[in-house]
Amino acid sequence: MRNIKYYFQLTLMFTFALFSIAALIFLIFFIVKESLPAIIHLKIKPFISLYWYPTYDPPEFGMLALIVDTLLVTVLSSVITIPLGYFISFYLHTYASDREKHIIKYIISVLSGVPSVIIGAAILIFVSPILLNFDIWSTENLFLAVLGLSFLSLPYSVSLMTDSLEDVPRELEESSLALGASKFITTLKITTKASINGILNAAVLTINRVIGETMVVLLVGGGAAIIPTSIFDPIKPLTAAIASEIGEAGVNSMHYHALFLAGLILLCISLILTYYAKKRGRIDG
Repeated sequence: MRNIKYYFQLTLMFTFALFSIAALIFLIFFIVKESLPAIIHLKIKPFISLYWYPTYDPPEFGMLALIVDTLLVTVLSSVITIPLGYFISFYLHTYASDREKHIIKYIISVLSGVPSVIIGAAILIFVSPILLNFDIWSTENLFLAVLGLSFLSLPYSVSLMTDSLEDVPRELEESSLALGASKFITTLKITTKASINGILNAAVLTINRVIGETMVVLLVGGGAAIIPTSIFDPIKPLTAAIASEIGEAGVNSMHYHALFLAGLILLCISLILTYYAKKRGRIDG
């Protein structure tokens, strides 16, 4: 009876794993297939042209501004979120009492469950009008997009990094403390180094979450396909372009295939980041 239960669980796990792999392969195949006409017809033009006017006659499918906007909002959000997430997880692991941990983790779990559209709408209603007091010409801009993405991804980053620090064997930290090192030095130089692979993976997953987020940048980004010269200029990342235009693009039109090419670019960025994290983990290990 025990063997039957074991083999049933093993078969069930294998089936779900196989289904997940098959779904991923199908997704990648579908995106590449739908992007192929744009790749063949447009060649390198999407990567060198700034002009994204898919409804003009003739249409323009330059994605350089969209790509730059995506990278800008991702880098700025990550520069805020990842260090802040590490500092909070550092405090939770090193200094917080059990009661503080419980309260902070509860708040983080609540924040992580807030829909992104609610965060975007709150920023649009409460924060965006404040910018009018500073003579800022666009009240939907890069700054608000970074603010929203940082707020959205911070609970995710804190949870992952805290788990990485907590997974370090307690004996390792106790040995450092026994040798006279302070809690701060122990966590900074011993615990962090021992959990660096987990922290790096947490950073990559946080970046991937920022790259793939749609509703916040769609609501507060401004929707202008330009390269910003100021943090208060409007932007239009790839995700915003896909979400706002895919419903209007005719199936099998060049506009339709160009939007799938934008999705393929996002997928490639995500895969490159994941590959780098895994490779770095093997080197550090």
